[in-house]
Amino acid sequence: MAALTYTDIQTRVANDLRIPTSNTTEMSKVAAVINFVYRDIGAKNPNWWWLRKRSVINTVADIITGTVNVTNDSTSLTFTTGPTASAVGRSFIVTGNTLDSGAVYRVSAHTAGATTATLDAAYTGGTDTTASYQLYTDNYSLPTDLKDLIFVKRFGFLQPLQIIDPEQMQTIKQYDVSTGKPQVAAILDFATTGDPTTARRMIIHPYPDEIYRLELEYNQSLNTELSSTTQPLIPDDYRQILVYGALARGYPIFLNDLQRGSYFQGLFNDVLNLMVAVQRKYEGLPTIAPTDSYRSFYRKGRRISAANVDLGAFFGRWPSSLP
Repeated sequence: MAALTYTDIQTRVANDLRIPTSNTTEMSKVAAVINFVYRDIGAKNPNWWWLRKRSVINTVADIITGTVNVTNDSTSLTFTTGPTASAVGRSFIVTGNTLDSGAVYRVSAHTAGATTATLDAAYTGGTDTTASYQLYTDNYSLPTDLKDLIFVKRFGFLQPLQIIDPEQMQTIKQYDVSTGKPQVAAILDFATTGDPTTARRMIIHPYPDEIYRLELEYNQSLNTELSSTTQPLIPDDYRQILVYGALARGYPIFLNDLQRGSYFQGLFNDVLNLMVAVQRKYEGLPTIAPTDSYRSFYRKGRRISAANVDLGAFFGRWPSSLP
């Protein structure tokens, strides 16, 4: 592979525009144009084959060891046996909570091995010094470079894990505290609320009671701003599109040459069309089935008795039989 790096691309664009590579001010402008073209190409198709990536998430087994001391209207918990791993972020459910049946809490503070912990808000169930409980991890960080989650493979089922919207997930969590292998998932907040530089979070249901393997297929975000020896995610066979795209914009901007800009715009479009053709091979050909709108229009609301079945009954109504 030629492995065309960003420096190679920038140098070729600068040479074509007759900009000395030693001119750092102008080279910064060239860099901005190249990166804009790169981002625009990435945005033209959210499912580019060259953005596909995979990852693995293993769920965490539940904790049900011993009992817990809970107090109504208090955030403090005391375990008879401290969880060996930190319980922060885990869902906390008390079996037999009758005052607020089915309520699910979150552990906001806990140190691995410690017998004491803190809930995210006051406990709304009845005071119990020996309550049975479950601790589940149903929130998991997705890869930091994830843009779109495409497919989640879980094992033992014909269908993949179903991705639902957050509101549907919250509705399920209101009433269902079942456990087992994940069946549905939703993409929620960032790991740090309001901070898009942190990983997205995936919530699953039912609550996992064992370690289960989930394989993720997703589209990654473009790597950081191209610079120096950075290589674009675009396959090397098509990286010249960045040169063509930058020159299509660069000639009108730097040299006020619209004619050459149009020439390189045509080259850019040609390579983009080649990339789209390859993309379609990965996506497969769509299946088109004609709708039965004609016959359904005439059959709508009409009941056909067995005694009056004829050719017209099967294929709508003859024009003469229409009201």
